[in-house]
Amino acid sequence: MTGTDEWLLAVSEPGIGQLALRARERLSLLCDAGSRIGTTLEVTRTAEELAQVAVPRFADYVAVDLTDCVLRGDEPGSMDAGLRRVAFAGIGEGTALYQLGALIHPLPSTPQGRSLATEQPVLDPVLSTTFGWPAQDPERGRRICEQGIHSLITVPMRARSVTLGVVSFYRATGKDEFEEDDLALAEELVGRAAVCVDNARRYTREHAISAELERVTASLQQALDRQRCFTTDASHELRTPLAGLRVTLEEAQLHPDETDLADLVKHSLGDVDRLQAIISDLLMLARIGAAPPTALEPVDLAILAEAGTARRLGDPHPARLDLTAGMTADAVPEQIRRVLDNLLDNAQRHAARDVVVTVRRAGGIAELSVTDDGPGVPPAERERIFQRFARLDTARSRDRGGTGLGLAVARDIARAHHGTLHVEDASSGGARFVLRLPLSTRTA
Repeated sequence: MTGTDEWLLAVSEPGIGQLALRARERLSLLCDAGSRIGTTLEVTRTAEELAQVAVPRFADYVAVDLTDCVLRGDEPGSMDAGLRRVAFAGIGEGTALYQLGALIHPLPSTPQGRSLATEQPVLDPVLSTTFGWPAQDPERGRRICEQGIHSLITVPMRARSVTLGVVSFYRATGKDEFEEDDLALAEELVGRAAVCVDNARRYTREHAISAELERVTASLQQALDRQRCFTTDASHELRTPLAGLRVTLEEAQLHPDETDLADLVKHSLGDVDRLQAIISDLLMLARIGAAPPTALEPVDLAILAEAGTARRLGDPHPARLDLTAGMTADAVPEQIRRVLDNLLDNAQRHAARDVVVTVRRAGGIAELSVTDDGPGVPPAERERIFQRFARLDTARSRDRGGTGLGLAVARDIARAHHGTLHVEDASSGGARFVLRLPLSTRTA
């Protein structure tokens, strides 16, 4: 005790010195609260700072309960959804009070419920003589009293005339009961914290909005860049067969006597076929990108592979099959057939002699693979090969009839079905393209 404190106690009027000391302690507590509450723009941390400032100088236990919408940064809403215990501080461990994270629905008869309903603080100086508060949880209330907790003040946390939650101050054995003049101090502490919590809430909301805007902006920019690049490539790819067709027809027009009609028709149809293939792939990519597939049905990949290879009578390298029956995935059959056709087209263009289609189970995954014995795909190119109109500096470059879109279409279809498509080395030295789809939980 300082000399000044001794002088205050020596004041002739009985009790005046104690009142002065008490006022001084409260002023000191409020000064500490001003510097320690609101050091961050984080809602939960601000609530923790309030609880830590008040224990043990004002209360033995402090609990801060806020609505979940406040924690998310949203505007405070109805209390009907309950309150979340976000901060708790106390002088001991293992109290019967609700712990952190608990979702509480205060009954109207409890002090917390009365504070929320009236928007006013509630004083229950002697809990053992108060009938309303144990109704929330009678067994918990009994244990709280057995642990020596005997006095309570609840204060609604309000900012800008809106309720954010409620704060409960408890005293236990060894401390005097709360009195009427303690209400003002409790309100002052909660009021200071409420402003900080509301600022943190608004910062949380604005930060989340800002982060989402940045994410959306970046995503849109990437989409625009991809679209610009795709448009440039698509226009080039469409012009190439058109230019070839025009040159052929103009040459025939200039020199009709020297034109072989059969050869003219053959080359013209080849250019038309290429145009048709590119347009078909572009339309498929647009459909896949517009919406996920919805008309799903169980598709047996072994049956699909067998039927898909059987109708390719003109392939230079008839595919060998290694199929496990019953490998069923929920899919759009037409789109999975398109994946198989694109992979087979790719394999036929690059195979030396051998193409193999395999269907098997890999854990909880149905796996369809197409393997060729061609030059393979270098590791550095194994992602780029799935890009639209990708040109590889390898023997597998697009120089034998491909549109440059087949593998891109196949991967987009795989992803739309929650699957994957990748390429790896084949044991034959060629490439093995592997489609993996989740096994169906339905019966085909």
